[in-house]
Order: sequence, then structure tokens, then C-alpha cells
Amino acid sequence: MKDKRKQNREVANSLVLVLQFGLNIITPILLCTIVGAVLTKNFGSKGYTIAGILIGIVAAFNGAYRMVRGYLKNPESPGQRARRLEEEAKQSQEVKDD
Repeated sequence: MKDKRKQNREVANSLVLVLQFGLNIITPILLCTIVGAVLTKNFGSKGYTIAGILIGIVAAFNGAYRMVRGYLKNPESPGQRARRLEEEAKQSQEVKDD
């Protein structure tokens, strides 16, 4: 039973990671594009929209790079780290009880 729960947690953690990665890319691109479109509408130059798209792409990939870099530094997922720390705490508690 615990193995199935452990698997479900790992799948859920993976899905959250993928969702977060997607949002880290889409959000800056959309926001910068919208700001560029508003500036284009107000000032009448297409350069603002293009600049907004480019700034959004740079910001998106910068954010995605930082997120991936954080996961590559630590080979453990956050869930795996929490379980390991729990097990270590249980083992140290058992040693104290003996």
C-alpha cells in the first residue's frame, strides 16, 4: 500500500513540476506581449509589440533556466528529501528510545 502511495506522490510531484515549468514560460511571454500591444495601440508603432514579445521570451527562458538549475543542483526531488528527512528523524528517535 505504501509503495502505491509513494508512486502517486512522485507522479503528482512530476505533474506539478511540469505545470510550474509551463507557467514559468507562458506567463512572462503573455504579459509582455499584452503590454507591448497596449503600448502599440496608444502610441501607434509596431515596435512595442515586437519588443514586448522579445522581452517576454528572454524573461521566460531566464526563469525556466533558474528553475531547472535549482533542480539540477539537488538530484533529490523535494518529496524525496522530505521522506528521507522523516526516515532519519524516525531512526534517530529509535536510537534515543533504546
